[in-house]
Amino acid sequence: MPRAIAVKISPTRRCLNRENLRAMPLSSCFSARLKRSANAVPYSREALRQDLVRVRIAWEECQASRARNAIYGYLTAVFDLVMWWAAEDRAGSRARWALQLRGVDLPTTDEPFAAVILCTTDRQKVDKRTRSKWSRVLRYAARYKTNAEPLAAFVRRKGGINKCAERFTRCLRRRGRN
Repeated sequence: MPRAIAVKISPTRRCLNRENLRAMPLSSCFSARLKRSANAVPYSREALRQDLVRVRIAWEECQASRARNAIYGYLTAVFDLVMWWAAEDRAGSRARWALQLRGVDLPTTDEPFAAVILCTTDRQKVDKRTRSKWSRVLRYAARYKTNAEPLAAFVRRKGGINKCAERFTRCLRRRGRN
């Protein structure tokens, strides 16, 4: 029987970090991945490729579905991948590596969510404005979502994709004034 573990999360910082991950009881695939990073096994080109394939499959499932909320499955896959990279303090470098692996010209901005979206979607269906909006939503969730709440529930509770993107933009403007 699994034992309960109390996890103390700072009220000011709610995103995943290495301490929170070690304290949380995780499924076998996540705990294996965390142990791998703790033992400093390098993240291979094949591992990156498989991670991108998994997110691409989520994109294809999203596109095949006619459900209104199907996009949340894809955004959750992108969010989870980038948050794992961030927990290992490698989000920026792995995003650049993913762009190079896919043969995409490096953008002027160094934003991991946008890079993963660019690498895993069809450019004909997702233009730069949509990619930017989804990236802002995911950055907003990374900053304010608790670990226990699913991404889709958080975004819906905050008013939807457009409202979350708007909220993040307002947060950036406020921070720029200070």
